[in-house]
Amino acid sequence: MVAELYIVAESFANNSDNTTTEIETKTKSLANDFVFIRKYSDTNKLFVHPDIYNIYFLRGVLLSDLLYNETIANQHLDRDVRISLKKIIIESAITSNTSGEVIEVLLPIHNPDICHGLIAFNPIVGVDPSFQIVYHLQGWFDFRRYYLGLYPHDARFYIDECIKYFPKLFFHENTRITVGALLNNCSRKIVYHLSALNDKFNSFDKRGMNRTQVLTTFSILALLDETASLEGNAARKKYFTFEFMNHENVMEPVCCEPHLKLCHNDNYPGDNAYVTNRRIYFHEGKTNIHEGKILIGHIGTHL
Repeated sequence: MVAELYIVAESFANNSDNTTTEIETKTKSLANDFVFIRKYSDTNKLFVHPDIYNIYFLRGVLLSDLLYNETIANQHLDRDVRISLKKIIIESAITSNTSGEVIEVLLPIHNPDICHGLIAFNPIVGVDPSFQIVYHLQGWFDFRRYYLGLYPHDARFYIDECIKYFPKLFFHENTRITVGALLNNCSRKIVYHLSALNDKFNSFDKRGMNRTQVLTTFSILALLDETASLEGNAARKKYFTFEFMNHENVMEPVCCEPHLKLCHNDNYPGDNAYVTNRRIYFHEGKTNIHEGKILIGHIGTHL
């Protein structure tokens, strides 16, 4: 799915409550986000309408002057911030769609092939927050994950997209096959649980905890369907042991014993059926394998 992401003048003009330092920090952060997003230019298109040059980015200072008038720009922003602004505005494609057309017409349109969103320097009042990606990269991840859950396509596409939008996870090649058995009923549930692993598993202090305590604390923090757990049967460990390439380019077996349980379908609580055989098997991560990312060995039915 291609995401067409629009930079609109309204979100760059609402800076009256921000100090120059705050604006500079946000500008650098957004520019870094754009560098990351542009790595996936095949599925993420960035657009800007020329009317953005006529907004006052700073008090009494036009954005066009900050970008093209060196004398004025030097008086207000340091060099790195000006470079960051150019990465955001000048390096984006020009669109003829006005802000009104983007907000009123394009944003509600989505299908398995395309969706639309706003890259917002500041939130725009009256626009559904789910369509707005507010300057931090996490907003872009959340936006893309939402549509991945909505339109999973097939197993290979699903995992290829997961690799982009869950940067703290590494997916075993096996998942490109096994996840297909679950996509009809719980593609959004999978996204939710992978988001929890990516965003929250390493967000709390684990000192003094054993693995079971870590999984319990994590499950409560992430509001999972059911508490994540370990297998507990040593004789079965061979079934959820997977090989990953380590830093020495040697395949290393890793026991992905911890697992998340996908107990409900996407339309829960409308469908309150309780499912017992769907799992995400993972390992907390090893420093010598894929930069210590959480290793996802299996997404599918119970092993």
